[in-house]
Amino acid sequence: MATAGDSETASWRSDLSKVDVWYASFGSNMWKPRFLCYIQGGQVSSLVSRHVLVQWIKLHQRKQRGERFFGREYTVTWGEGGSAFLNPLTNLSDQTHMCFYRITLEQFNDVLFQENGMKVDSDSPLFDLSALQLVQNNGSIPLAKAGWYGNVVCVGKETDIPILTMTCTLSVLEKFTSGDVPLKPPAKAYANTLVMGLVEGGRLSEEEAWAYIDNAASKSL
Repeated sequence: MATAGDSETASWRSDLSKVDVWYASFGSNMWKPRFLCYIQGGQVSSLVSRHVLVQWIKLHQRKQRGERFFGREYTVTWGEGGSAFLNPLTNLSDQTHMCFYRITLEQFNDVLFQENGMKVDSDSPLFDLSALQLVQNNGSIPLAKAGWYGNVVCVGKETDIPILTMTCTLSVLEKFTSGDVPLKPPAKAYANTLVMGLVEGGRLSEEEAWAYIDNAASKSL
């Protein structure tokens, strides 16, 4: 028998499955096989039955956008080593390679749930239609309840569809800057996945991709 919670979950998923966004990945999800497993392993999603449109760009950072860095000491998936974050406060000249996936807002929520260590069978989304409008107006929006990637950032539009990514909140960024939360290079397996994504996208050679990752891992905030 269906419960009220089941009905609420089905309702928000149905509503948000009708809205498209671009998800801009700068971490392990740049590698398409990793990303597909990531989403298909979560809640039932329309991604299984629809074509996934992929596009690569080299994002020339604008005000309140930033380059990639690696922070924290350990991840459950990759073990000892830092995780990739996007610095939302950095110089205008900084650049970040990103892979864009055109998915639904429902699917973007599934990514948010999993990136923040939360279960996907929630009776409410982390990021709804009102949040989508707000982030387009404000540039970024901290989530009420989230983990490491609790800041959704809008980096512009592509074909009039908002481009969204996720990173740490500004309060956590301050902890990275002060050293309260450590910066640390990524684990070898994690870095290798990033390189595979960059090479697969045709943006960089393997040598250039490793240099790009090593440069991001060696910079201070």
